[in-house]
Amino acid sequence: MKIRFFPFILLVLLFFPAVTFGALPEVEELCVYYKKETLDGKTFVFREDIANGVKKQVWSIDGQSVAYDEYEEAILDAEREVRKQERRAQAERREERQKGRLVARIELHKKVLRLMIDQIENSLKKFDDHRLVPFLAFNESVGFSQEEFESIEQELLKEAKRVLFTDGQEGDTSPFVTMINRLDGLSERLHGLFQKTVDNAIKLCDDTRMLKSLLEVV
Repeated sequence: MKIRFFPFILLVLLFFPAVTFGALPEVEELCVYYKKETLDGKTFVFREDIANGVKKQVWSIDGQSVAYDEYEEAILDAEREVRKQERRAQAERREERQKGRLVARIELHKKVLRLMIDQIENSLKKFDDHRLVPFLAFNESVGFSQEEFESIEQELLKEAKRVLFTDGQEGDTSPFVTMINRLDGLSERLHGLFQKTVDNAIKLCDDTRMLKSLLEVV
């Protein structure tokens, strides 16, 4: 029996070292770095492969392989162009904001002027009743002369409307400011003149019908 199994045992012993102590499989170590940038309408790609310590670098622009120096020069030019475009865009946005502020200032002054013109016109309408004409109280207490009163509608308001409908060149608000200052307080002064005129009519008028009609005016 021993002689019968010896060849088998010997075969196993001969085979075992080959299996146990055979050559290890070859291992390949690979590291890849990939960077893709799009600048100024161009696509820049840098790829670096490291296989078993051996480094390989590839640069390309829009899919075309180029040398490192050409790649660097092109990408720097593209970055400068992008920054230039950004600065240009920032300047345009800043200019647009400035224009918007100027337009808003002009529109604000126009609105104030428009409201003042409307108020003055409404105050003047109170004097349209011809029955009040004999009792107009022009004196120092109301601060109106007859000439000034007549010039309001004939001259001042016409001039104010011309200013109102100007464009306001380059954001210049000075014409509007000047006219607003000229009209400032005028509606209140007209109201004071109207009150003085009504009081004057009540004191001086002896006509019953006239006094009754003044109640409607008041």
